[in-house]
Amino acid sequence: MNWQQLTTLVIVRIKQVFGLYAFVLLPMWVMFLLNDTVFFGLWNIFGIVPRALDIGSMIGVVASWTMHGNFSHLLGNSLTLMQILFLFGLFENNAYRTVIKLIVAAGLVTWVIGSPLSIHIGASGLCFAMLGYMIGGALFARRWGYLLACIVMGTGYWLTIKQGLIPQQGISFAAHFGGLCAGLLLGANSEHAYTRVSNRY
Repeated sequence: MNWQQLTTLVIVRIKQVFGLYAFVLLPMWVMFLLNDTVFFGLWNIFGIVPRALDIGSMIGVVASWTMHGNFSHLLGNSLTLMQILFLFGLFENNAYRTVIKLIVAAGLVTWVIGSPLSIHIGASGLCFAMLGYMIGGALFARRWGYLLACIVMGTGYWLTIKQGLIPQQGISFAAHFGGLCAGLLLGANSEHAYTRVSNRY
């Protein structure tokens, strides 16, 4: 890879970072504001209800990451995602497709393993799925970029995972654990060619 190709790759990846911010964070904030001002909180009833086959829970599997109980919940997930999305934008050739896979996989695993009659909302499942994806890619798929990220930011990652996997009242252990497992599996089976530059997302 020559300097011109490297420069092109860096530009493409930086654009992808900002695109991911819009792709993931914008729907979260827009739906929070709409839910707070227009829907009167009704959007959150479409969260994931484990093993329920109604349309509401099916919506939750793919959209629960846009549902948040309060501003603090939204802000916490947003700050975590900003860091992880930055790394995804740099190291994933098609980060949009990967994020969609992780959203669906985390939602499905939460739907399968969650406690009966519970309801799961928030983007923390996606956060843990993305963390799991990076760890799985680093450990099993030899994704050197993610390996470096895990080493440099390792303390913060492991602390987040440790705290998230401690059962706590009002916090979805199933989403955290399910997202992490889904991400590890997808990350372990991922591959990447850093020399391939594509403008199609």
